[in-house]
Amino acid sequence: MEKQTTRMTKEDRQKQILSAAINVFVEKGYNGATTLEIAKAANISEVTLFRHFDSKKDIFRLSVEPIVFTTLKESITASKNLTKKQQLEYILFERIKLVSKNREVIKLLLMESQINTDLEGINYIEKISLILKETIKNIGLSIDDEQFVMRVLIGGILSFLYLPEQDEERINSFIQETINLIIKD
Repeated sequence: MEKQTTRMTKEDRQKQILSAAINVFVEKGYNGATTLEIAKAANISEVTLFRHFDSKKDIFRLSVEPIVFTTLKESITASKNLTKKQQLEYILFERIKLVSKNREVIKLLLMESQINTDLEGINYIEKISLILKETIKNIGLSIDDEQFVMRVLIGGILSFLYLPEQDEERINSFIQETINLIIKD
């Protein structure tokens, strides 16, 4: 009896390619990764890869942005009904967990956004900063120095990249100290 195979949907195939691509990018960096290697990692031909994506840059962007931006927007939405302070606590906690869970991807983004001219126009730190600024504005928090607050928030979040912490109590303590530093009641 022949085994019947079912074709992947276009969406499932794209997810498969993006999942394989992120692993190749983490291992080899943007410049070191080739579309052929990405295709092989996804168990498809390079021709099939280009049926779904226009370029390596497109694959890179689409593989990393959901990890960073979709999850941030989801955290913002999930915290809408909380108090102002609780919203910021929730978003910070979720960002710290994301950094801890996706350390290699975050390191890749930081490295590539600084050294790779092929990725011009994709400044992830700037994009994250703009989203956080807008979120703070929408929450209605009273802060004196926006630049200082952004440095504290982004620096604090990224510190977990190099000094990871799994203890939620310690993470929450860090968040409380950070919020007390930046919020003027």
